Amino acid sequence: MNEKFFDLAREKQDRMINGAIEVFAKNGYRHSATDDMVKAVGVSKGLWFHYFGSKEGIYVFVYDYSVKYMMLELSTVVDGRVTDYFEMVRQIEQVKARVRKTYPYMPEFLNQAEFESDTAVTQKTTQVRQVYRERMDGLLKNTEMEAVPDKARRERIKSMLTYSIEGIAREKQGTEPDAVYREIKTYIELMRDMSRGLAGTGRA
Repeated sequence: MNEKFFDLAREKQDRMINGAIEVFAKNGYRHSATDDMVKAVGVSKGLWFHYFGSKEGIYVFVYDYSVKYMMLELSTVVDGRVTDYFEMVRQIEQVKARVRKTYPYMPEFLNQAEFESDTAVTQKTTQVRQVYRERMDGLLKNTEMEAVPDKARRERIKSMLTYSIEGIAREKQGTEPDAVYREIKTYIELMRDMSRGLAGTGRA
């Protein structure tokens, strides 16, 4: 990657970063084309390759950038002392809403990247992937769903909430980030109430 990229005006940097992230988030690495990035951003293909060398170079850069940006936002918003699972998920989703205001597709790109199958880019991003995965897992590791003592039920509730959040994010893509967050927050609260209800009936 050509370090002179950072000499560009910040607005142009962000346009290029956003263009690449959007294309990769929607299509995955193999089915993404720099031509699509050119159309999305209005920057010549020659300029892309001048700064990043190749499509692989673009991917590696924006993935590393996305991880660093997301982790910085997490450190700003998330309270590491939180032990309630639902509250921690809410804080993480609040971070994603903040991120989407500048980089609308970044959370979806990072999520999609977890399932990336191209070995060339996964190998070149292995270390950064591990750092990000450990950070995200670490936030939830010490949280509890206290109202649900049964482990199997806890895992099902977590899966339901994850699928709901991912579905809302896809369905509402392009919607104002705070509106997306409010919708997701409603589902988090619903799942929390559901788990408490199960405990109250003795079925947890």
